[in-house]
Amino acid sequence: MPSILIVDDSPVNLKIISRLLGDEYEAIVADNGQTAIEIATQTAPDLILLDVIMPGMDGLAVCKFLKNQRSTAEIPIIFITVVSDPKDIVRAFEAGGQDYITKPFCSLELRARIKTHLDLRASRESLKIYSKQLEKKNRELRETLAKMEVMATTDYLTNIPNRRYVMAWLHNEVLRLQRNQGNMAIILADIKHFKQINDTFGHDCGDFVLKEIARIMRHNIREQDVIARWGGDEFLLVLPAIDLAGAHIAMEKMQLALGAAKFCYEGSEFALTVTFGVVQFDLQLDIDANIRRADEALYQQKEACRNPI
Repeated sequence: MPSILIVDDSPVNLKIISRLLGDEYEAIVADNGQTAIEIATQTAPDLILLDVIMPGMDGLAVCKFLKNQRSTAEIPIIFITVVSDPKDIVRAFEAGGQDYITKPFCSLELRARIKTHLDLRASRESLKIYSKQLEKKNRELRETLAKMEVMATTDYLTNIPNRRYVMAWLHNEVLRLQRNQGNMAIILADIKHFKQINDTFGHDCGDFVLKEIARIMRHNIREQDVIARWGGDEFLLVLPAIDLAGAHIAMEKMQLALGAAKFCYEGSEFALTVTFGVVQFDLQLDIDANIRRADEALYQQKEACRNPI
């Protein structure tokens, strides 16, 4: 049952209005402004019927006070008064009142206005709840989309960027290089005899090796460098703001780290060799052509290892 606070310094008026509300509303009464503020703050009624002219704290002061408190600011206030001067009515609305009824009033009109403002408040509350629910759903959707984007651009096994991500990143980096000029190198890496690891120790061991290789290389590149799983046992590294000599130094650092690593899996310990193809990015060629150059450099390194001088 909606509760209505009736504020009037006249006991007769309080009794009359309480009777008019009938059994449809819970009537709470206050015979002065200070008491009205205390009751409104403590009970938060659904609506307030407020007399304007009262001794001490008048209705306008009560309304202004309640509208400045967070706990009572949303309570609709209907002024009931004998004052009918348009200027007084304007002051009532400026104080924060939602409606204004002059005495003597029609009981049907009073009940109709009460119902209207209670319905409006209920609608506003429903809209607030809906808005919060919508905001929550939108936040959840944004979080889900962000997670899906991460999943779409991250290799599920090694947890490093995948081919899709690095190609998009390369596209943006090439545009930046074309504007500002500069150097960039790309390195294609391949695990030597990876098939033999799978055949000897199983594919779970192969997955373990891929994750460890990715981890070691990721910890031996600069913050601005990008490493991605290119496919199978191949990794692509992109090193911005570096020339070919610097890229070879970076490659040698990774080779040393990988050469010093001991891979232990279910009681078996083995060493691994990773072959690298290093090229400086040529802005005269597109991205695919530069990656083919890195692939050719990788192939040459493999051949050199097979046929040492």
